[in-house]
Amino acid sequence: MCVFTHITAGAIIGVYSPNPAAAAALGLGSHVVLDVLPHHDIDNVAVEISLAVAVVVALALGGAITATVIVGMIFAILPDLENLLWKLGKIPENKKFFPGHRGIISHGRVLDSSNLIIQFVFAIFTVSYLLWRR
Repeated sequence: MCVFTHITAGAIIGVYSPNPAAAAALGLGSHVVLDVLPHHDIDNVAVEISLAVAVVVALALGGAITATVIVGMIFAILPDLENLLWKLGKIPENKKFFPGHRGIISHGRVLDSSNLIIQFVFAIFTVSYLLWRR
């Protein structure tokens, strides 16, 4: 899944987590679940980072950021740090650690770019909900 999708999932998990430890565990778990689903990824690192930052900025400006939301978001995107390092040529593919990136857990089949519409709708709905409920 795209980084902005992982961030929005981590944010919603953080809102409903009773404490930061639960937000961390559930955020990390959400990464696995989302990556197993068939999806389309954005290959452009700058676009990925920009969209992820836009989600965080929207939540922050809207006052929807709490400690558990931050933890949920961080742990939901943490596994993709190694993908970023790989895309930037800092680590080889065979040095990836996360099970879904190493092939230990099956990664969802690749869909065409129309899948991005679903991810954008999820992100917009989630951010809107989080801003509305605060």
